Parts: sequence; C-alpha cells; structure tokens
Amino acid sequence: NPMDGQQFAAQLAQFSSVEQLVNISEAMAGQTEMSGLMSQNINSSMATGLIGKNVEAISNQVNPKAGSDAAINFELSSGAAEVTVVIKNEGGQVVRSFEMAHVAEGPVEVPWDGKSMSGTQLPEGRYTFEVEATDANGDSVDSIPKTSGQVDRVSFGPEGILLWIDRVSIPIGSVVSVHY
Repeated sequence: NPMDGQQFAAQLAQFSSVEQLVNISEAMAGQTEMSGLMSQNINSSMATGLIGKNVEAISNQVNPKAGSDAAINFELSSGAAEVTVVIKNEGGQVVRSFEMAHVAEGPVEVPWDGKSMSGTQLPEGRYTFEVEATDANGDSVDSIPKTSGQVDRVSFGPEGILLWIDRVSIPIGSVVSVHY
C-alpha cells in the first residue's frame, strides 16, 4: 500500500539496498577483470623473459632432428623392475619402443636416434611418448614425462602462453625449473 507511510518507507529502503548490491556486484566484476588483465600481463612479461633460458617442463613431446639424438626424459616415483617407452608419431601410430629392466627411482634419460623400429630414419616432426613402468610385484610405478631445452620463442594465443623448445610447444604452467 504506497499510501501507507511505513510501507512506502520500507519499499524505498529495499530498492536502495538492491541498487547498492547491484553496484557492489558491478564493482567486483570490474576488479576481477582488472586482476585478470594484470595477471595476464605479468605472465606475458615473465614468459618473454624466458627466451634464451633453459627450462625443464612436464611434457611428453619430443622432436628429433635429422642426424642427432633426441632425449626422452621422465622421472619415476620409485624403482621399476620393467619400463617400456613407446614413441608415437603425430597420427598416433607407434614408431619405436624401448624396454628397460631394473630402472632406479628418479630422473631417466633415454637417447633416441630418431629411427623407427626397422631402423629407418623418421622425418623431423613432433612425436609423443608414453612410459609404462611396473615394480617387482607387477604394480604400476608413476612416471612424469619431461622435456628440457632452451626457449627460442614465445607465442600468445587462445591456448594460452606457449614456450617453444626446438619446435615443441610447452604451456607456461608446465615449467618446473628454469636455469642458465
């Protein structure tokens, strides 16, 4: 009843409260957007500062160059009785595999000459690898695939900030160490 003074005053107070809440919500949305832009600028600056630096990152990609070995790196959470490394081409086809026995806990590096199982030199390109490790009881052993190298460029796109090491793209969030 708008003619009743008490009801009219109560409704005005409610409208005022709703308006204040809308203003607070808009201000918070603006702050969130500004924080996101600031964070993006900081990450972009940090990423460009990594050009020329050596980084280690979590990645299962490898890019062999003709005539030289590529390193397949991973880290085992505990010792493994058997380890199988399977390398696949961009189409997902297995091109090479390695089997190892009695591999210690920690970082492991397997040199790959870029050749297929039949000994044919494979074309340069992006390959991925998978590591399957089991202990003496046949239980699975966790492994973390890694890559390392010198960052030669940085790209910014819809997939986020990517660092490039020998034509292999690494999301900046996958970097675990930086060194000279």
